[in-house]
Amino acid sequence: MKKIIYISLVLIVTSISCTDLNEDVLDSISSNNYPETPEQIAVQHLESYNALSSLWDDGGYWFLAQEVSSDEMVAPTRGPHWFDGGKWLQLQYHNWNDQSDPPVGMWRDIFRGIVTSNKINDKLKAGGGLAQSKISEVEAIRSFYYYIFMDNFGDVPYLDKYIGAPEKPFRNNRTEIFDSLTTTLERGLKNLPSISNPAYKNYASKEMAQALLVKLYLNGKVYAETDDQIFYEKAIQYCDSLIANVNLFLEPDPLDAFKVDNTNSSEVIFAVPFDEVNKEGFRLHMRSLHYNHNETFDMAAGPWNGFCVIPDHFDTYQSIDKRKSGYFLWGPQFTYSGSPLMVDGKQLDIDYKIPYPNMPVDGPLSIDFITNCGARIQKFEIYKDAKENLTVNFPVFRLSDIYLMKAEAELRSSGLTPATLTLVNQIRSRASIAEWNLGEVTLDSIYAERGRELYAEGHRRNDMIRFGKFDQPFWGKGDETDPNDPGQNAIENIFPIPLNARTTNPNLDLEPKPIN
Repeated sequence: MKKIIYISLVLIVTSISCTDLNEDVLDSISSNNYPETPEQIAVQHLESYNALSSLWDDGGYWFLAQEVSSDEMVAPTRGPHWFDGGKWLQLQYHNWNDQSDPPVGMWRDIFRGIVTSNKINDKLKAGGGLAQSKISEVEAIRSFYYYIFMDNFGDVPYLDKYIGAPEKPFRNNRTEIFDSLTTTLERGLKNLPSISNPAYKNYASKEMAQALLVKLYLNGKVYAETDDQIFYEKAIQYCDSLIANVNLFLEPDPLDAFKVDNTNSSEVIFAVPFDEVNKEGFRLHMRSLHYNHNETFDMAAGPWNGFCVIPDHFDTYQSIDKRKSGYFLWGPQFTYSGSPLMVDGKQLDIDYKIPYPNMPVDGPLSIDFITNCGARIQKFEIYKDAKENLTVNFPVFRLSDIYLMKAEAELRSSGLTPATLTLVNQIRSRASIAEWNLGEVTLDSIYAERGRELYAEGHRRNDMIRFGKFDQPFWGKGDETDPNDPGQNAIENIFPIPLNARTTNPNLDLEPKPIN
């Protein structure tokens, strides 16, 4: 008889959440014989993608946790607004705990994707060779879930099946999970479809798997706890495959990959689709834009006046950098028709120099300053009549990231080549800033360029850990000028397994066991 499994692992929040989890994940396939036909196989695997969309907002929290815990984005308390139980300040100050909303949401929803993928794969494997390409596709998207799972939580339970899996699994060592993920992805490459069909940019393609392998191998020192040169060689190998791909090349403008029709972007490798009506879940514009910015974009919804760019990061852009004016809004503001944007009888003027994350109403700052400070984020197209959710697909992997990762891998191994410098300079030239010469390219300069190019794309926390920056003081964390900084108490580099999960499954508190 089929066992109901994983409940102890994902039982994290309220009983209502658990009921939803049972309905969404454990009861999604009603027949032991399904799928039976090629037509059923062609669509059954799509359910494995469902958990992705929740990870970009404050349901699954993954995207917000990567950005607000980093040195590039802040979700400030603006007087009486945006305290939200302290969850954003916990991320900013690295003061989270095992009951904080972000790790609780990430653990639940990432594992929901894994559970669903395993359940579907069990069914597909029962169908024999007919389903092999779909099996590899589901394994690739499950590998993405596991990549972000172990990246955020370290040692986690690694399960590759649904039927017969333990009810209370032990954690497994991240090194072994890393080895299993790379092996699984490399084994499945030959079976995956290509983005030569652009529709597959929203699915687990061969190119998506190659990009994920680059990420895994480039972070191999972190995950495997050894600085093996083979990791960098492998990363370069998969970068080369993607760079040579005739379906991929840089867009002429740095903002082209973030527009409404970006599924067709020539530099997007893998994107999570969002739609303002049918696939909700991406609301960064609402979280960031000033209350009155609906007049700037002629939006159909009023923004919430919250998130902004950290000023130290803002200062890394040259004034001539097209990404600076393209990604951010600051200074005097205007309406959609070009008139001054008036608020309380004067033109809205945004000072990018937000002083610190927690700006209480009873502090020394005026309420006008608290409300208006901080350059706002407009990187993802905010189109006319935009609603609360954007119809802009989120590019998880894109070609400029591959260029920069290849340069980093070369610097960490044999040294940067002139050919790779040419690739990196294409990114800088596109942004209208001076090209580098070979001597100007160091790990520090690559790190800074990654921050400028990939702002608000979910990579920064991962980059900071790999470069040894995440547990160091930076603006909003360990800042001696911030009178409200409580001091960090979190275990650096990973989030804690939620208390409710550990209470339900005591095995999660024990030492990791080998993967069976």
